[in-house]
Amino acid sequence: MPDIIVQIPARPEFVHVLRSAVASVAARLDFTYDAIDDLRIAVDEACAHLLGVSPVASKMTLRMTPDGHDLVVLAFTDAEPQAWPPPGAKQTLAWQVLSALADEVVFEREGLGPALRLTKRGLEIT
Repeated sequence: MPDIIVQIPARPEFVHVLRSAVASVAARLDFTYDAIDDLRIAVDEACAHLLGVSPVASKMTLRMTPDGHDLVVLAFTDAEPQAWPPPGAKQTLAWQVLSALADEVVFEREGLGPALRLTKRGLEIT
């Protein structure tokens, strides 16, 4: 399956589109219901965090990359924050939530904008 890219206006009222998209892709990859819910919540939290640090962003993008039984999700905006990741970012509640919901969480940059990469491992069916 190729990358799936969804782009929305960088406003909280559109984040539900990204939650629905990631749930749909994860379901297609045969993720469990719990794993799908974890991804939906993780995308919501990642987007809220990104919108908070880049309030002048005009676009938010979600790139979902199926990788075998796993799903790699990159959420990013088109605005450059003053510091990325923000100081103390790994001590925040948002980081704790993301770390609990995803198997791997990484701060990145996509272009000039802030990005969060989440990896959720699926179940390998034998």
